Parts: sequence; structure tokens; C-alpha cells
Amino acid sequence: MIRKIKRLKSIGKFYDFSAQANALDWHKNTFVFAPNAYGKTTLVNVLRSLRDNDPKLILARKTLGAATRPEAVIVIDSANQVFNGIRWERQYPAIQFFDAPFIHANILTHEIGHDHKKNIHKLIIGMEGVKLADELSHLKAKEKAKSQEVETLADQFKRGGFTTLSLEAFLALHPDEEASVGPRIQQLEQNIKSKQSEGVVRGLGFPRTIEAPAFDSSGVKELVARKLTATHEAAEKRVLEHIDLNFKDKAHAKQFIRQGLDQTQANCPFCGQDLKNAADLLK
Repeated sequence: MIRKIKRLKSIGKFYDFSAQANALDWHKNTFVFAPNAYGKTTLVNVLRSLRDNDPKLILARKTLGAATRPEAVIVIDSANQVFNGIRWERQYPAIQFFDAPFIHANILTHEIGHDHKKNIHKLIIGMEGVKLADELSHLKAKEKAKSQEVETLADQFKRGGFTTLSLEAFLALHPDEEASVGPRIQQLEQNIKSKQSEGVVRGLGFPRTIEAPAFDSSGVKELVARKLTATHEAAEKRVLEHIDLNFKDKAHAKQFIRQGLDQTQANCPFCGQDLKNAADLLK
């Protein structure tokens, strides 16, 4: 039987607590009460750490800013159970708890909230029952998530413009029909483009007759009828006439003309006139 909480140091609210002499002895029925945040849960964790030989339950509640290690001395029967800042000297398993952690581990899988304290709630007894309840809770959470996913997909389906096909009918489509959707969409897109092109063509109107411009057809016929040899002969004749008319030394006239053509630029080397319009005639 727990006789006294003899010492608690650097643990939560207990900065350096020591019970003096026979003060604060525990008896068969001892009630500990205090406002919230005064260390009741911390005290329970110290006792649970002693029962389970779990130092982490104390080390996790080390007083903030404390420079010393946590210490605890619990008097059970006539022996001191000592926590030396690292571990208990020995374990004392004969301590029972009935609190929220006990309920979570052994009776109820869900959190105990304020509503549970006000109303009667269901209890699940036994390890196997707790395991099944955990599994049931997990499955219900998955069911809720899937339901939300279905609602999201249904909303996307409606916003997608499906007016002639319900979601149930869409989900019932055979995979073979799904595979043929792509080619059908391509064919429909091609049909739409054809209709659009047809409308563009109709908007262009009917073709009109183009009138040929007036020209001297006899001159064209005469030009086409000429032969290349005759054209050369006519050109040579004009050159010879030019030589007879303008050159003194007719024997070297052609050579003179050839050399002169090699020296031409944009203007005539003799008179300086622009040769742009006469360039074809000089070649």
C-alpha cells in the first residue's frame, strides 16, 4: 500500500517537494483533489512510471528550466521506491489505475470527451473487443473519406457538362466502350472541322468571270513566230550598222566594244550617262 509521496523534485509543478515527518501520510482511502494544472496528472504519471518501470513518463515531465535531474521517492508499505533521475531502483507492478489512458488501452477505443462525461456511452470490454473496435473505427474513417471522394467526383462530373448521361450510367460503361471513346472523339472533331470549313466556303460566294486585258494579239503572234537565229542575225545587223555609222577603224570595232563592255559600271565610261535602262542592250 502507498504510504507517502515523500519527495518529488524537478517534475512538472513539483519543483522541490518533500513531505515532513508524518505529514501527508496516505491511508486505505485517501482522496487527492486540486484545481486544474496543480499536478494531479503529473502525480499519476509518476506512479504509473513506477508500476511500468518506464522512466520516460517522468523524464517527459521534467520541470522547465530545471538544472537538476528529476527525483522521486514513494513510500510503499515500509520501503522507499526511489527514482534516481535515470531509472527506478526496482519496479512495483502492484499499482492499478482507472483513468483515460487505461480506458483507451483496455476498454474504449475513442477519446473520452466532455460529452461522454455528461452522457452514458458504450463500453467495449477486453483486448479482442478493443482490437475489433479499432478496426471498425478505421474502416468507418476510410468509408467517410471514400464518400467525400465520391461526392467530389460527382460534382466534377456535373460541372463537366454531362447532361444526357448519369454518373451511375457512366460508371457502368464497359471497358471496351471506354477504349473506343478516343477514336470517336477524333471523328467528331473531324466532322466539326468539316462543317466549319463548309460554312466558310459557302460564305465566299460564287466564282466570277475574269476578263482578259486588251492587247495587240498580232504583235504577240509575230514575236512568237520569230526564231532565235533570226533574232541573233537582226541584233548582229544592228551592231554592224552602228559600227559603219560611228567607228573609224571598223576592223577593230568589235574588239573595242568588247573591251568597253568589260569596263562599264553604272554609268557610261565615255559620256557618264546612266546605263540602267540600256544594260540589257549592251550585253
